[in-house]
Parts: sequence; structure tokens; C-alpha cells
Amino acid sequence: MEDTAPIMTLFYSILALPVAFMIIYWTKVRKDKRRNEAGEIEYKTLGEALTFFIVEGIALIGSLSVLITAVSGIVRYIIYVYA
Repeated sequence: MEDTAPIMTLFYSILALPVAFMIIYWTKVRKDKRRNEAGEIEYKTLGEALTFFIVEGIALIGSLSVLITAVSGIVRYIIYVYA
């Protein structure tokens, strides 16, 4: 059981990387849809702006934490196998 634990950590870490990048790409596309001709982001109401800031903020913080966890899992596997 202990021999498969590092492999599973590496497997889950590699699977988590595309999830983090998809969330980052989703927020970029969402933000680009709000741009006007001048390149500025427009919101119709204050409530809409706050909602977008909260949703995008939570998504970016979540994707950053997933990215950090995935990279640390890959580094942990490398240290375990090659050290």
C-alpha cells in the first residue's frame, strides 16, 4: 500500500493541473466578455460588479490553491523517488 501512495499523489497532482488552468481560463474569458470598445470592463449595476468581483476572486483564489497543491504534490513525488 505504501508503494502506491507516491504514484497516486503524482497522479492526482497531474490531474489537478488542468482543472486549475481551466478555472483561470474561465475567469479570463468571463472578464473579456465584459470589455467595451475602449478595452475597459463595464458593469451595468454596482450589485453586478460586486457579484463578478466576488465570484472571480473566489475562483482565482481556489485555482491558485489547487495549483500550489498540485505542484507541491509533484515536488513531493520527485523528492520521495529520487532522494
